[in-house]
Amino acid sequence: MVYVKTVMNHGSLVCSYNEWDPLEEVIVGRGLPTTLPALDFTFRLFFHDNIYNITRDASSCTTSALTPQKQIKKRHIAEHEEDVESFANLLASHGITVKRPKVPRKVCKIKTTNWESEAHPALNVRDLSMIVGNKIIETPPSLRFRYFENDYLKHLFLDYFKHGAEWIVSPRPLMLNDSFDLSYYHKDTTSYDHEQMNEYMSCGYEIMFDAANCMRLGTTILFNSSSKNSDLGAVWLQQQLGDQYNVTTVNLTDTHIDSTFIPLRPGVALLLNPDARSRLPEYLQSWDLIEVPLRNRTSRDMQDQSIKLASPRIELNVLSIDTHTIICHPEYQSVLQSKLKKYKFDVIPARMRHCEIFAGAHHCLTLDVRRNGKLENYFDET
Repeated sequence: MVYVKTVMNHGSLVCSYNEWDPLEEVIVGRGLPTTLPALDFTFRLFFHDNIYNITRDASSCTTSALTPQKQIKKRHIAEHEEDVESFANLLASHGITVKRPKVPRKVCKIKTTNWESEAHPALNVRDLSMIVGNKIIETPPSLRFRYFENDYLKHLFLDYFKHGAEWIVSPRPLMLNDSFDLSYYHKDTTSYDHEQMNEYMSCGYEIMFDAANCMRLGTTILFNSSSKNSDLGAVWLQQQLGDQYNVTTVNLTDTHIDSTFIPLRPGVALLLNPDARSRLPEYLQSWDLIEVPLRNRTSRDMQDQSIKLASPRIELNVLSIDTHTIICHPEYQSVLQSKLKKYKFDVIPARMRHCEIFAGAHHCLTLDVRRNGKLENYFDET
């Protein structure tokens, strides 16, 4: 049973409380890298579960680029860019206002007083920003090459601010090597060739988490945390949101939650990893949690030897545009139609080739700025 209690609403240009209310305005990422960023310490930590074997082979190359056979090919870039543009046009065809980040004109070196890397474009825009009500919340990066990524969104955020939105930026971490809680990666800590850092600047574990660790369920924010860094992030987020919201921590996966648990509307969600069911809060275990098996990979999939930065589950990274319509990877249209038939969902396919290479699909690529809905409490227990 789903408990619903309306709490409040904002008449703001920026207004989104959940993942399913009718979508009115969205930012769709853009700007594709021609090669992967430097294979530094933070890159290998973040993508640990997907590139573990590769990082072991390249453990001595802490700042050099990936070997040529592991680089993103020009074909991948062109095809993915084509699909992202078609996806943006599809959203616009449904009457949704689509905004876009600026695109970097060249690959830029970035440097702080403690480390250096290469800047990354704002492609998966949900990763480092979230909308809660009329608040834009920029989260602290956990990858050095993403440190200035949100700069490509500043023109949009500033305009939203001028039109009444709140704008919060989390404390920016130093990102020293000892800033990171390595307990999740203890099986492979010897493969990381730590660069020497200025120990004088060390302040221990820092606040580091991605907005994509969070799933918005009205007054409940489900926050996936697998480290002390993200634990600190959950505390910080709760402080910013106040008593009106309940930030609930779970440990379902390594980082981003939206390839494991995706709510489609109150009472219905996709559960993409069955092992995570028992780790959900009890009030979510009473929902209809729909499991979708991974598809069989084609020979073309198997022949593509480029590095994969996301698991195959990323193809199920669907986007809801209202309470009965989702956009999905074409390979899963049929099975999702079958699984969701009794819930009367429309399932719209949108091609997204190479989403494993670019670590994001339809949900990751979007930041829903405004949905037509109110803040509600869906759980009697929270």
